[in-house]
Amino acid sequence: MRWLVALSTICLVAGIVLAITGNLVLGALLIILGLLGEAASFVVSEALRLRDAARGWIALFAEGRPRSLRLVSVEAPKGFILNPDAGVTLEVEGGAGTVQRHEQAVPVPRLYAFFWKLATWVRIPLPKRLDFERMARIQLRRAEAEAEAEPAPAAP
Repeated sequence: MRWLVALSTICLVAGIVLAITGNLVLGALLIILGLLGEAASFVVSEALRLRDAARGWIALFAEGRPRSLRLVSVEAPKGFILNPDAGVTLEVEGGAGTVQRHEQAVPVPRLYAFFWKLATWVRIPLPKRLDFERMARIQLRRAEAEAEAEPAPAAP
């Protein structure tokens, strides 16, 4: 993955140098190629980040449907460009009755995380709509209501 970013950056810099030195056509082609490579690497990195998060959640529910989930806390995203993940802490009661505390990083869209960081740096009071913990609790309640509404699978 890093090789694609490095190659794209080299193409972009070489294109700018060629455009400045007078070869506009080849410079423009290298700039376009570099930008396309950077965009492709961004899309691939986002897909890998979401895949890793999904694997973490799948591992959480690997032993079967939990009896209960309790949302302990949700943190605002720590990074805004390189690592825009919000930390979520859940208490999961398994089918055997064991309670485990599970911390999971949840991907947050980069633009959303950037504006969150910007608002906290500038000290703008954020509306309740942007409260991560409140949003997660609402989503968890919806998921629990949907799970209760589903009929239980028939035993063989």
